[in-house]
This record gives sequence, C-alpha cells and structure tokens, in this order.
Amino acid sequence: MTSPELPPFPALARLRVLLLEDNPFERRMVTALLERLGVGHVEQAGSGGAALALIDAAPAPFDVVLCDLQIHGRADLDGIEFLRLAGDRLACPLILMSGIDEDLAIAAESLAVAGGAAWAGRLRKPVIPAELHALLVTCTARRTDTTAPAHARADGARPAACAADLRAAIARREFVAWFQPQRCLATGRLFGVEVLARWQHPRDGIVGPAEFVPLMEREGMVDALFDVILERALDAMAVWAARGVRVPVSINASPLTLENVEVPNLWRARVEARGIDPSQITIEVTETAVARNFNGLLESVTRLRMHGFRVALDDFGTSYSSLQQMSELPATEVKIDRSFLDRALRYPRARVIFESIVTLGRDLGLAVVAEGVETHAQNDFARAMGCDAAQGLLHGHPVPPQMLALDLDVRPAAHPIP
Repeated sequence: MTSPELPPFPALARLRVLLLEDNPFERRMVTALLERLGVGHVEQAGSGGAALALIDAAPAPFDVVLCDLQIHGRADLDGIEFLRLAGDRLACPLILMSGIDEDLAIAAESLAVAGGAAWAGRLRKPVIPAELHALLVTCTARRTDTTAPAHARADGARPAACAADLRAAIARREFVAWFQPQRCLATGRLFGVEVLARWQHPRDGIVGPAEFVPLMEREGMVDALFDVILERALDAMAVWAARGVRVPVSINASPLTLENVEVPNLWRARVEARGIDPSQITIEVTETAVARNFNGLLESVTRLRMHGFRVALDDFGTSYSSLQQMSELPATEVKIDRSFLDRALRYPRARVIFESIVTLGRDLGLAVVAEGVETHAQNDFARAMGCDAAQGLLHGHPVPPQMLALDLDVRPAAHPIP
C-alpha cells in the first residue's frame, strides 16, 4: 500500500533496496516507510558486516542502498569502513542517512563516489517521507536510463574492449567526433562547442569514452586518438566555415600527450594547413592521467598559447595538481567540475568553495565555465556566482556535427568571452 500523502509511483515496486541501520527501532521505522511508499523488496542489515554479507549473497544486485554512517557497534564496521570495503559492489545509487556535520557529509560523499557508488542524496533523521520518496523516484529514473545503453547487445552486455580491439578501431577510423554546446550565461549565445570522442562500433553502435579512454591511456594510445578526433573536428570546422560560421571548438588532450614538446608545432601545422585560425581552438588539459613530466607539459602549453591556441583547465578541482596548474600553466579558461556545482547547491561549505574558484579564475583573467549543468536551478546558480558560460544537458546533448544547431548570431571573428 502506498503512502496516502504521496502520489503512487509504480516503478518503485521493482526496486531492490538494502537498508543499513544499526538502531533496531529506526531500522523498523524506515523499512515500514519504504514498504508504504511501494518499494517491492527491502533487505535490512544492522551492521556493516551484515550488509556486506547480504550484498555478496543477493541473487541480483541491489538498486539502491540506504546507509547510516554512524554505526556504533565497536566490534563492527562504521559506515565509512562499509563504503570502502563494499567498493565497486555498490555500483548503484547510494542514499546516506545521517545527521553528521556538513564537512563530514561532503567527505563521505566523495569517498562513496570514489568507491564506485552513484551518489543519490542525503537524508537527515528522522526521515521525512516526501524526501525519501523524491530520492527513490530519482533513483528509479536513473535505473531506467542505464539499464539499456545505446550500445548494448540484445544477447547481453557488450564484452569489454581489449587493447587489440582499440588499435584495430583506430586503424579502421571508427572513432568519431561528437559536439556538445557551451553557452554564454549572460546572453544565451553560443560560447563554443566541446569535441567528445565516440567509438562507432560496427556491431554495438556508439560507445562512450568511459569504455575506452582509460585503457587507451594505459596502453599509450591517447596520442593516436587525439590525432583522429582533431582531424574530425577540423573537418567539421571547415564545413561550418563554408557556411560563413566560425565556431570556437574545445578538444581534450591528455597530459601524457602534452608532455611531448613536439606537439605544438605539429598541431599548428595541421590547423593552419586547413585554413583555420588556431585562436578558434581551445586545448582542454584533462586530469584523467597525471603528467609524469610537468616541465614538458608546461612547455607545450606555453608554446600552444604562443601559437594562438586557447587553453582550458578541464574538470578543475578533481586533482591535487589543480592549483599548481592554475598558477603555472598559461591557461585562458577554467572549467569547474560538475561535482562542485552539484554540491554547491546542497552544502553552504561547498558553495563557498565554488564561489572562491570562480573569483580566483576571474581575478586571473580566465573565462569560467560550469560543467554538468542539467537543471535551471544549476544554471541560475552558476550565473549568479559569476560563471561566464555553462555546458551540460540543459544546453544540449552531445551530437554528431550534422545534428548540431548553430546560433545565427555566433560572432564570426572572435570568442564570445574575451
């Protein structure tokens, strides 16, 4: 039976929920609440060890885990230990139930996400039915979105690619460039587009970068991937230029690629050979791989700027080297990672950090771009904080170049933000 004060949501009946709560009374109360909301299957655990045992013995993965961090049994695991030991077995939405201080909650969220969980939210005790209902509905929507990826085969999950598969894909030119809009928050005008690599698999369709970029970095293939994607981007820019539109383009480059001090001359020659001004291209320095040779990275970035390219610090704040990069690399733009935006809307402490990054970027003369903008609330917040531009699903999904809608008022000769 569903809760009388909340609308029924039939999809909740398909959820398998694991509840970790050491207080017997609160465990019974939350279990009863989950059942009233219409959740189909609830497993209870009074300790971290018991929760791990339930995860290992479950006939099917849990769809949602509700976890109390403050587990008081001395002989057992506390909530943080449980999150660490569960690791990637928690590859599902996680809801924390706790009244802990904000700084501890932020740290717990970071640890959970790093361990493989998909952060769904936090509930304070006593649990309010409407808040729990809203989080469960969100988890159900995520579950629906991810159960049938575009590249999945009808006979089951696609096998993981190996290095040989990726080398063959490069040779067959199966990697393509998709483009995601970035928009100026002050005017709504097109700020530029980011180039995103996709694998056009002959059998499985479009495969996202999470499934191939980490392996390519480990196997030393990122240089070859960049070459292919750059060429695809230049092809698209040439088509747009023929239509009288010059669109600023951002393209990701691994620090491992930028360690090679020969790349600035090579890239300038390739770009200018196509009749494209390097100032229309922003090289995004990603932090997915840590540079082994920072001096080489610094030289390449400096010379790229001297050749006219723009440089962005991508996913700013996700690496311990972020402040070093901001202070030493001659960047023109900083892109604030989506995790900062999401948390800044929920935690006053995170809001201060977000605002400080924006202020620091602007004081250094950098354009500031908010990543992962998916809602109007996030967009309004980023604009209020002083971000110059935003990128995310609210402003456009990644699409092939022929499907990209270009604003007619894109300035033909300059980036919208100086």
